Amino acid sequence: MITINGKSKSTTNRLFWGLVLIGAAVLLILNGIGVDLGYGVNVWRILGGVLCLACIVDRIVEKRFTDLVIPLAFLFLIFEPTIAHAIGRSDDDLTLIPTWTVIFAAVLLTFGLKTIFRGSDGKKHSRFGSSTIYLDGADLSGATITDNMGKVEAYITNKEAYSGEGTITICDNLGSVRLHIPANWNVVANCSDNMGRVSIPEQDDGVFDKTVTIDIRDNLGSIEVIFE
Repeated sequence: MITINGKSKSTTNRLFWGLVLIGAAVLLILNGIGVDLGYGVNVWRILGGVLCLACIVDRIVEKRFTDLVIPLAFLFLIFEPTIAHAIGRSDDDLTLIPTWTVIFAAVLLTFGLKTIFRGSDGKKHSRFGSSTIYLDGADLSGATITDNMGKVEAYITNKEAYSGEGTITICDNLGSVRLHIPANWNVVANCSDNMGRVSIPEQDDGVFDKTVTIDIRDNLGSIEVIFE
């Protein structure tokens, strides 16, 4: 049996995204009736800008400041013609920075910030690319797996020393994480999934030896829990 926590968080998320959609609808109506929202601002730019702003607010609320660079970069690209026109560029020269330069720089800045600010307490595991990591069952409190555009296989060692009160946080951005959990442990999952895929198989009802909490934050990635 899988227990999903975070009802209040889910309610907050629904309220937030509901307000985002309402705001987008208002902007679309204003644009449709001819209200000037700025040079080059059309329906698709409005929708893209609203989604980027929503992602930025979400990351600020979650205190994931190192994940702000990429949505900010896309927000700039969406409104680049408007910005260029505002600073006096002609209609024939509305590209301030080549698109791939902005994207590549944003990815490098994100990785650089994560490298500088990643945890150094032995409980946080941050990997770029394909890797296999091992979490010590004797110290699962605050364990963190962070994956960016890579593939991670995570295993728990020293299982007999696990006290039964641990929390594993998984932060996945455009990557793939597979966490291997003993089949006789009960999983309590807190999920925050943004356009990704989270797979946790159902467990049969019964008496479990221990319980582990998994706090999942997935952005356009794939997270899978494997019982073995």
